This record gives sequence, structure tokens and C-alpha cells, in this order.
Amino acid sequence: MDTKTVRDVIGNPEFWPNLMHSELQGSPDMRGAVITDVFVLGEQIAVQTKGAVCGQTFSTFIVEDMELRDRLTRVLRPALSVYEAIAAEI
Repeated sequence: MDTKTVRDVIGNPEFWPNLMHSELQGSPDMRGAVITDVFVLGEQIAVQTKGAVCGQTFSTFIVEDMELRDRLTRVLRPALSVYEAIAAEI
């Protein structure tokens, strides 16, 4: 079985959709960002961050597999660095 990271499932933070700032052009600069909240609604995982160069972000991801969603939400914890979180194995 191949080891997967959070990045393999939801991608690099520079390419996450930022629903908080729809006028933002280009990729968000997520240096220094920490996760402030994570929640699940149906097949979606929502991740909110702060402290990034680009400011606060709010991104959602569709993850149809319930087991994979559960593993992601155990890793994506508030106060964790975004870059540390996406490197975590799931």
C-alpha cells in the first residue's frame, strides 16, 4: 500500500480556493499560515486559516470517501501549520 499525504488528497495550499477573498488574483501566499478551524459538511471538508501573507482563507474540498474524510479531519487540526498538516501521512 502506498503512503498518502494530506497534500496528495487536497493539493498544495497555493492552489486552494480562497472563498473568503474571491477578488484575490493569483495563488494565495500561505507562508506562515496556521489552521484555525476544520469542519465537515456532507462530502465536503472546510479549512479556515489565518496568519498567511495573503490573510485569512477559507477553502472547501470534496472528499467522497468517508474513511479518507475522517483521516483528514484527524490530521487537519487548529493551531497546526498548514505546511506541516499537508505533509502528514494519512
